[in-house]
Amino acid sequence: MNVIAIDTSVGVSVAILRSNGELTQSQAVDHGMQGELTADLISQVVAKSGLAIAEVTDVVVGVGPGPFTGLRVGLVTASVFAHARGVPIHGICSLDAIAFDYEKPCVVVTDARRKELYWARYEGKRIDEPQVSKPEDLLAQFPDAEFVGPGAQLYPDVISGKALELKAGSLAKLFASGTAQLVDVSPMYLRKPDAVEPTNRKSVL
Repeated sequence: MNVIAIDTSVGVSVAILRSNGELTQSQAVDHGMQGELTADLISQVVAKSGLAIAEVTDVVVGVGPGPFTGLRVGLVTASVFAHARGVPIHGICSLDAIAFDYEKPCVVVTDARRKELYWARYEGKRIDEPQVSKPEDLLAQFPDAEFVGPGAQLYPDVISGKALELKAGSLAKLFASGTAQLVDVSPMYLRKPDAVEPTNRKSVL
């Protein structure tokens, strides 16, 4: 099994995990640049891995939670790749990759902007669905929790935890382990998009 993993929920991360266990990974933390960077990172990782595109057997994609536009880039790119190659695609909550790396009970947090955090709680596996909350509300709910992830140091006056990157390679390893909680390949937005269809035009008469 040769797996390519793509995640654009926090910047861009792409990885290839070969059947022999070799991992090739590249990532960029540029928020809002997913559309410009994802295809290039895929090309780089494929070239560095020494694996031919035809040898990829599975596509894994992080489905968020994350911002509307950036998250959609990863989902669309992964879906097109899988369709073009005729291989299966598998969705995994992006936060699961961080908990997989941490290997202990924790609350994984990432930046949700608007002074909020996306989060999910883990005790061996993810408990319940990911949510979005203000840091102070999250601390009140889990005062003794270990907070980890890219959002763990964003609000140090409220939450102080261990900053860990979200890596596509961890998504690939989690999938290969056979313990992943697979989900539908559809984006976890947790919020409505800022852009909305216009309402009926006002009469000027």
